[in-house]
Amino acid sequence: MLALFRSPSVSTVFKNVALSPYQYSPARLRFFTSIAAIREELNAKKTEKDMFWIEDIIKRENKKPLEPPCNSKERTLIEKKMSDSYVEKYLLFKSSPELLEEYIFVDKRIRVGKLLEDLDALAGTIAYKHVDNGDPEASPTTIVTASVDRLDLMISDSVENYKLSGHVSYVGNSSMEIFIKAETVDTVEESDSDTLLPKKPEDISLLGSNTVLATRITMVALDSYTRKPIQVNPIVFQSPEEERIFEFAKANKKRKKRAAEYELTRRPPTPEERLTIHDIYLQSSQYTDDFSEGKSSLCVSDAKPPLPKNLVWMSDTHMESNLIMHSQYRNIHNSIFGGYLMRKAYELAYSEAALFTNTMSNNLLAMDQVIFRKPVNIGTFLNLKACVVHAEGYPHRSLQIRVVAQVTDIENGTQDISNIFYFTLICSDDNIKVKRVLPKTYAETMLWLAGHRRRMQGIKARQLLLNEVIDQYHGILRH
Repeated sequence: MLALFRSPSVSTVFKNVALSPYQYSPARLRFFTSIAAIREELNAKKTEKDMFWIEDIIKRENKKPLEPPCNSKERTLIEKKMSDSYVEKYLLFKSSPELLEEYIFVDKRIRVGKLLEDLDALAGTIAYKHVDNGDPEASPTTIVTASVDRLDLMISDSVENYKLSGHVSYVGNSSMEIFIKAETVDTVEESDSDTLLPKKPEDISLLGSNTVLATRITMVALDSYTRKPIQVNPIVFQSPEEERIFEFAKANKKRKKRAAEYELTRRPPTPEERLTIHDIYLQSSQYTDDFSEGKSSLCVSDAKPPLPKNLVWMSDTHMESNLIMHSQYRNIHNSIFGGYLMRKAYELAYSEAALFTNTMSNNLLAMDQVIFRKPVNIGTFLNLKACVVHAEGYPHRSLQIRVVAQVTDIENGTQDISNIFYFTLICSDDNIKVKRVLPKTYAETMLWLAGHRRRMQGIKARQLLLNEVIDQYHGILRH
């Protein structure tokens, strides 16, 4: 989530700008710091009038009162182009040892969880840029993360330089869909030396051979005083291609709603899936008939063989972590940033995969759609539970890991599930024979079936993404 900055001033890298470390996380400060540093290096000869856009916004927001005024002014909407919201960020790991130190993993690879955190920060920045109407008297706005679409990663094990870029591709009443992609680069592109230069959305949305990630993040704009959704600026199209991008995003929103109607929590398994469930039952019953909760282990037949070494009970793959939510990653509503939650969930999923495969050589292939159901407030306890819900076993090398985020409020005595994450990882060590996960109960079988669905859908989605990259690459060659 992205927050506004309204507080007593502290020293920052921004000239004449006041920020609060309690309302803006260190991760976000580093995010803007890296952008500002690159821009300062490339534009050292520019005048004070050419200040980075975020500086002007911060100045205006710091002048606004912390309490709502008696007579609030109605928000003015202005038409925005897709290119108006374009923002890019460079992660020059090869030339910046200090930056690399923040992102490097123990095996010398880049920490993917940190990149996931940056995606949320970039989406919030883009959304904020689109919502801003330049009115210093307008009610302050808070941007929150509503959902993150499935993303497929094609990141190499070697250290590379990356460019993250994106723009608003669709707006509803209070929601905005942000298209974001990441690509490898040699260095900061000279033609893009000013990160504020308007880009053509049709060029931004192109996926090339150096593209390593593409996703869509939905952000929602709230009034910082009332915490109610506010209407965002409309988009005006500059070309038929921009209109096509908008309609695609609109159709994508409808597709997600239709897909939700076919979840196992709403509809029973298909006839074909029921046969699969029965097959799982038959295989499980070869090794144990202890399916009744509370059934004594003495009732298990001694004649049945032990579970083979290439199989693992799903119930034996559970792992969890507990965290206290501190203020370093909060917004002005005392809620934790969405990117921080994604990072912590992935890091637990990676740990689960490492123990399951007995190797650190596991790479993230994809993260399925994530919906932020409930806010995670400061002072609450965050419990993350991970479990391998699907693994076909050798010769297949991929596994599906489900991470449930549950928030416990000690003072109010409440427990809520804020997120459910699904990560697809692959074991890159050819010497490891990945084991197969076997569910034991009907509830576990439903988790296995949901993981199986996601695996099959993921294979199709990844192939479509690769085909798009290949088609656009050949299109460039033809021209």
